[in-house]
Amino acid sequence: MSFKPYAADAPAAVDRALKRPHLIERVLHSSYASSSLLFIGSSDGTLRSYEMDERASIARWQATHKRLFHGSCAFLDRWGVFITISDSRVKVFDLPLQVGDGGMTVDDTKGAVLFAVHEEVKTLCVLLQSSMLKVFDWKENEVLQVRVQHELMDNLRPVQQLVTLSERHVFVQGKKDWGVLDLNSGRMLDVRDVKQQVDAAFEGGKRVCDAVPLPSRHLARRRQHVMDLLLCGKRQAMIVWISECVKTKNGASEEKDEYGAFRDKVLATDDTGHGETLDMSSSRLCLKVERVIEYDMAPRWVFYHHPFLLLDQMEHVAVYNFRTLRIVQTIPVKALYGLCAARNVVSTTMKPSAEIKDDCSATLITVSPPFDIRTHLMVPVAQQIASSMGNLHLENAVALCKLCPDESPLSDTEQRKLYAEYSFELFWSARRREAVDLFIETDVDIMEVLLLFPQNLLPRKASALRKANSITNKERVIDDGDLLDSLFALIWFLRRKRKACLHSEKDISSAGTHSCRSLTAPEESALELIDTMLVKCFAVVAEQAEYAKQAKHALLELVKCQNWCDIGEAEVFLRAHQQFKALLAFYSARRLHRKVLELLEGLERSAASEAVLFEQSETDRDEEQLQSSGDSQSSHDYMVLIAQYLRTLGKKHAELVFEFSRRILSENPALGLSIFTQREVPDVTTDIDPAMVLQHLKSSPIAFSGSDLTSPKQIVDDVAKPVLPLTSSRLLAIEYLTQLIYEKSRQLTPRLHDEVVYLLLDSIQAETPQRQRLTSRVEAQGGVTGLLRRKLLQFLEFPGAAYHPERMLSRTPIEMVSEHAALLSKLGRHREVLQFYVIKLRDAALAEAYCDRCYESKAADSSIYSTLLQIHLRPRCHMDSLASDTASPVICSQHPPLSRFSSSGLHIEAVNAVISLLNKYAERIDVPTALELLPIDVAVSPLASFFRRVLERQVERYRNGQVKKQLSKMENFKVREQLSAKRKGSVTVWSSQCCGSCGKQLGVGTFVRLPNGNLLHYSCQSIQ
Repeated sequence: MSFKPYAADAPAAVDRALKRPHLIERVLHSSYASSSLLFIGSSDGTLRSYEMDERASIARWQATHKRLFHGSCAFLDRWGVFITISDSRVKVFDLPLQVGDGGMTVDDTKGAVLFAVHEEVKTLCVLLQSSMLKVFDWKENEVLQVRVQHELMDNLRPVQQLVTLSERHVFVQGKKDWGVLDLNSGRMLDVRDVKQQVDAAFEGGKRVCDAVPLPSRHLARRRQHVMDLLLCGKRQAMIVWISECVKTKNGASEEKDEYGAFRDKVLATDDTGHGETLDMSSSRLCLKVERVIEYDMAPRWVFYHHPFLLLDQMEHVAVYNFRTLRIVQTIPVKALYGLCAARNVVSTTMKPSAEIKDDCSATLITVSPPFDIRTHLMVPVAQQIASSMGNLHLENAVALCKLCPDESPLSDTEQRKLYAEYSFELFWSARRREAVDLFIETDVDIMEVLLLFPQNLLPRKASALRKANSITNKERVIDDGDLLDSLFALIWFLRRKRKACLHSEKDISSAGTHSCRSLTAPEESALELIDTMLVKCFAVVAEQAEYAKQAKHALLELVKCQNWCDIGEAEVFLRAHQQFKALLAFYSARRLHRKVLELLEGLERSAASEAVLFEQSETDRDEEQLQSSGDSQSSHDYMVLIAQYLRTLGKKHAELVFEFSRRILSENPALGLSIFTQREVPDVTTDIDPAMVLQHLKSSPIAFSGSDLTSPKQIVDDVAKPVLPLTSSRLLAIEYLTQLIYEKSRQLTPRLHDEVVYLLLDSIQAETPQRQRLTSRVEAQGGVTGLLRRKLLQFLEFPGAAYHPERMLSRTPIEMVSEHAALLSKLGRHREVLQFYVIKLRDAALAEAYCDRCYESKAADSSIYSTLLQIHLRPRCHMDSLASDTASPVICSQHPPLSRFSSSGLHIEAVNAVISLLNKYAERIDVPTALELLPIDVAVSPLASFFRRVLERQVERYRNGQVKKQLSKMENFKVREQLSAKRKGSVTVWSSQCCGSCGKQLGVGTFVRLPNGNLLHYSCQSIQ
């Protein structure tokens, strides 16, 4: 307090003193008239006015106004009126006040007991005796118009004080409780957190004086005219403000992270919403404590005289700097009756300084016993700033510059230098949050801030570290104890600088649209420095257990998105701190695919070697050694990561895919195969050609031996669904092609479909021992050969297979009857397939199932059943044909001549099979052909079911025909009746009627009547 903002007081001569000054309640002032008027309000309702001279040295009594004073009354010089409550009604008087002026009574204010006014937003809140709160708006025609009204809740009654905080919010103080009301919605804001803090600090929430509205110290809120609120207790006062409630997912960690270093939303101009414009219409508004003032003596009341806060502490008036909340002076005035501001500094209002021209110093008037009126001139703000800088009180100087920008004598350069010096002073005094705000505001060079930190965190570029004119003290470096807190502040600073750089990338046109521009070289250099330092900071903070999760998440988000990190420096630092997951994401974002794969492969080999050492060691490793690996995983996990990454690379990086997939194919063939079968390339046209993949799989060695995966148990389990053991490159290629074909994920050429058959045939030949012969039935084949044959048969019968069956017939051994049958079926040669099943395999059930499958899939008509009957009942003809097929794969498909045989020349099984077919499929078999083929001496009784179903079908067909015939007759009669009715209808054509198409009169010529009743000329009907 070496410098006092208020000069020595000067008493004012009063020509007529008050007889009962102890009745004084308030001191008011109005500058609306040509002269300065001082008003003394007494508890008896009297308002006395005194005219002050220019020097405020003489107070001349002017007038006495009876029944005009009220505790809520106010002089509104901008409105040009004085508002008070008289006779339980709100009255408005024009300024200057005139003796005998009755004023204008505001309608709908009968029973008014309190009111509060906000002059800037032109809002008046009036409380009636019925606890009804009415809101009025001051219109341009100088009329108060009702906006809305609300009935207050019971817990706020009786109301003791109203304070209008904004156009939409009013503070209501009840006898036992208080709250803030949204005037538009009638909803109370959330004040639970503030009440808890007030109750804890004010010993139960009891305040010692009325709440005081204060202008916000933040420019954006001052422009909105949103007021803060001062609540005073016995030992401290709290400034609360309206803010948006933000619920955090991890409250504990958010409290520790006071800078918001890990917060998703980052502002480029201010910290956690302090500088943001308040969304008044938001439904998530609440009250929060912004600042706290400490004092030794509780004030009787508080007055705001920009840029100072004055507290009446009975023995004196304490003067506090409004920004720093530090006491700067005590004015020796005892038992004060009241005080008011006769003049304010220009920066008090938000109007431009050019509109307000007042060369007089800011003046404060106090009234104290017995009736002593004194004036206190404020020392010019420019002089206060100069004195504070001279005494090295940088905090006070900066506060005055911010609160009174119009009065500041400093140029922009001088002011920036002052802020920069003070910001570094704040940083070293552990007030790093305020320091970072000033760093951003004054646009301090990033390197100036980085030089505060240890050498191992700084960039490696020596030229960037050398600054000739640095305002920082290079000899002071942050020690290890404050490093973590300083890193949080640095992260917050860097993120805001990054936001500002990226935001400047978008220019706003005159139309209000955003147009992107390319970054300049200095901007890219700054972003490179920022992102590199952010990576380092996050990596260091991640080593702290309580912040590890948040720091790693933030690091991943930074390296995954577009960034300008120095690749070499970030790579070295992340490797040194074992942040391999972030390093992988960084490589991936920069499309450094080879580096990603090399890193993963190195981690996989290291994990594999560690696993081998661990298995060979007899003692377990300590828990600390296990945790020291950070994000390390097993060898298999890293292989999975390599496979997942390779799936995303297309044909442009085919060489990388083939190179790094060989080890996986050798160690884990199933996982390696998934690289090529479970592709994650968005566009199929950019994926690797399956022919290239096939050649790669054929040339890839498999480390597993065939004996490891061909146990009899596994082969038995695979009978229902043949799955090949991936023990060789050939089997790997087969599995790859078949999966693509079955899943239809890629369109393969017929040559690759043929390749599947060739590979399977070669595998069967290679796996079949020389002494082992191939069985005619696939189900009877055992071992690996049987598994391969089942795989082959499954592929041959697959409808989507596009191989060339005529080529496969010559390659398939004649012993593989089932495979031959599948190939012939693909060619549509069903007679030969049935010959194989009935004559070669002697399996009537298999032949019957084949007929059902062909008929139901519409691959053949019902004649296939007659063909099966012929093969059963005329076996000799087909045996001769089948014998000729052994010599040549081409079999004559001509039907043998029909002739009747006796059952004695046939096998009983064949006759029984035929009878079963006739009884089961009577509706699908041609009856004359079947009767012609049956032996002459066959018994009729087994065919009773067949004849019954045939006769029933004939009768059903006959009856259905009769029903259809009768229905057709009825329909014919109905249509004829309708036609007759239409023909009997008459149409009256008047001479005035016109054609619906051309609009001309119909006359007596030929016309056409449409179904909707419209009439047309006969020649116009085609046009219609």
